[in-house]
Amino acid sequence: MSLYNYPKYYDVAFGYRDVELECDFIEKKIGLFSTSGNQRMLDVACGTGSHLVVLGRRGYEVDGFDLSPKMVEYAQEKADGAGLTTRLWVDRMDAFQVDRTYGVAFNLLTGFNYLLTNREAADHFARLAGALEPGGIYVVELNHPRDFITNRPSTTNAWAESSGGVEVEVDWDHLRTPVDVITHQTGSNPKILIRDAGQVMSIEMTDRYRIYLYQEMRMLIEASGAFELVDACGSFKLDNPLDDSRDSWRMILVMRRK
Repeated sequence: MSLYNYPKYYDVAFGYRDVELECDFIEKKIGLFSTSGNQRMLDVACGTGSHLVVLGRRGYEVDGFDLSPKMVEYAQEKADGAGLTTRLWVDRMDAFQVDRTYGVAFNLLTGFNYLLTNREAADHFARLAGALEPGGIYVVELNHPRDFITNRPSTTNAWAESSGGVEVEVDWDHLRTPVDVITHQTGSNPKILIRDAGQVMSIEMTDRYRIYLYQEMRMLIEASGAFELVDACGSFKLDNPLDDSRDSWRMILVMRRK
């Protein structure tokens, strides 16, 4: 079982996200760093489509893909319900194919961390380079490296959210393994408890991802030959730089297609 097979509950679990603020951030970065006139957007690892719907309502044409068929199906229902015309499909970050170009791409909620090897990361950048027009930007949200190389984590991975009578309790760090010092990979067995209309359901899943350090990302971006790093932020608040302060709780990188 996986939470990704229950997109309704996924949305409740991650209801703490300020999607409007995050979309504001993307728009601001377009204004600051994009030199492309193409306003079409690509939502990489789009999940349930919350961001693409908000941006679609703001007038952008937004496409997206995700590895989970259930998430894509749910995102399509959201887009249809909002009266949006969008292309959504099931695909991998390191092997996706598109037949059109974009001026903006974004990959939020640490989707990039699921590229486990240098080869997968390089293949992803190559695919994205073919999808983004020169001057277009790519916004990527990753885990802050501090969360895994110090004893001062900036986030909690155990939380509870509720909406519309549904309660979801999440322990994403359940049975977490230490970060492998060679591969930088780590894993856990997240436990999710769901209460919905008097029914209780428990989900236990397997999660494995990679921790990317800032200098490591800089090298991967440079090695791609197609992107340049133009900004590094610690949160979706525009005045928060990436650093080791408590206000810097994510690693959000803005790249531009050369």
